[in-house]
Amino acid sequence: MDLYLIRHPETIAPKGTCYGRTDFPLKYPVEDTAETTFAHLPPNFDHLVVSPAPRAVKLANALLSKYNPNENAYHTQLNRDERLLEMDFGDWDGKLWEEIPRKDTIPWMKDFVNARTPNGEAFTDLIKRVDQFLDDWKTHGALRENWEKTNKQKLNVMIVVCHSGPIRAILCRLQGIPHEEAFKSPVDFGSVHKLTIP
Repeated sequence: MDLYLIRHPETIAPKGTCYGRTDFPLKYPVEDTAETTFAHLPPNFDHLVVSPAPRAVKLANALLSKYNPNENAYHTQLNRDERLLEMDFGDWDGKLWEEIPRKDTIPWMKDFVNARTPNGEAFTDLIKRVDQFLDDWKTHGALRENWEKTNKQKLNVMIVVCHSGPIRAILCRLQGIPHEEAFKSPVDFGSVHKLTIP
């Protein structure tokens, strides 16, 4: 199955803001990002899944409006999956990194994969829920088998609109990238990453 991962559009969050669950308004009209993103997507798809965060949902809706609704009639209801939410930074969420005491951030940055933010998640927590998501949609996965049974067809192309963290976790798993190197490659706003789920 072809999997298209899309990051949400840029928000008005000031540069240097630590945010995952905080939802800032979009910086530009969502249609602008949808237009650019759509050019990198296939002409048809079978299923779309989205993070429940408004910044992701807005882009998903804008993309759906660019597909012919008559050909994709069963996509009118967005399939939201909380496992695709961005990492929860807990007490740090929504703050500028420079406002967070260095005595707290330095140890976390040295082991961001395993260390949790105060009242938040570690990257391993995000990885665990994203892995469960992938397991559900791989061949013989519960959600994939149910979708194929319900729609009486094979699931060949799926679009996922979510966030940088989940996209990086999926790239690590499907491309064999060590988790410690997850943030070395760019995942830009509105970017599209095509992968294959066995």
